[in-house]
Amino acid sequence: MPRFYLLHGQDEFALAEYVETIKAELGEPSMASLNITELDGRTVTLPQVQAAAGAMPFLTDFRLVIVEGWLTKLLSKTEGELEDEAETARSGGSAKETLTALATYLEDQPDSTRLVFVEKRDLPERHALVKAVNGQAWALVKKFDLPQGEALVKWVQTRAKAEGGTFTREAAQALAETERDPRALGHEITKILTHVNFARPAEVADVALLTSANSEARIFDFVDAIGQRRGKQALAELHKLLEKEEPLYVLGMVVRQFRFILLAKELLDARRSEAEVASTLGLHPFPAGKVCAQSRNFTLPALEAIYHRLLETDAAIKTGQTEPAAALDVLVAELTL
Repeated sequence: MPRFYLLHGQDEFALAEYVETIKAELGEPSMASLNITELDGRTVTLPQVQAAAGAMPFLTDFRLVIVEGWLTKLLSKTEGELEDEAETARSGGSAKETLTALATYLEDQPDSTRLVFVEKRDLPERHALVKAVNGQAWALVKKFDLPQGEALVKWVQTRAKAEGGTFTREAAQALAETERDPRALGHEITKILTHVNFARPAEVADVALLTSANSEARIFDFVDAIGQRRGKQALAELHKLLEKEEPLYVLGMVVRQFRFILLAKELLDARRSEAEVASTLGLHPFPAGKVCAQSRNFTLPALEAIYHRLLETDAAIKTGQTEPAAALDVLVAELTL
């Protein structure tokens, strides 16, 4: 069993799923959480990694330390970005010196810790650490490429089967043609399988009705991204909406969605069921379930503040105080801080 994992590539969805499988090996979640340390590669130093990896596991077989984006940061510096003296002193040496010291440390890393490096970009084979650990019995280097073409179609069908449903070949191809990001595809697959109640294969018509190619469906993704504070994705979803719709129409759809979420939050807090929420809001059970799920991303005061901010933006656009598309960009930035 490897004690060091170097996971890299552009398929962030598959990468994240693989990390989750490692976490699952720790067993019961409440106990596992006591033995997981996640470090931000933008600020971490080698001594901090060593300290985390050197800690003993608590009532589990091993401790898990996950470091995300550190090699990307170091790689950018070794490729020519200048390091100032303060940064070099803080990190304990230059990028090349850090990589050399890291490679040396990994040879004697404690067996009681699994150290996982996650890089959401392709690392070249000539990378110093890749070369240092490749072929070592205690290390695993795994690359996650984005599936394309026929491989993406098969990926959709395999993913659907893993969730307990099925897609026809034609439906899988139609979905692959509307979205190529595996993470977004995962959301779409779940959405479509829920729509067919996992009782029959998803057809092309289901894809056309529910995928993000449909503006109303894309609003769900946009609001999801806001609720989870994923600003980059929220902006991407907004710009896709604006490619097909006018800014005021998009804003109107967002206001409507947040009104539903606010009402759902109030009903759920009053211990109403999702069926009662659907009935009160006049929604089909499927979108009502999505609204209820989205309401859990927010507190009631936060939803009230967002709703008032949306109405302010609507008024500013309609009175000519601001340019519509720019106002929506600013709004997304504010809501995902």
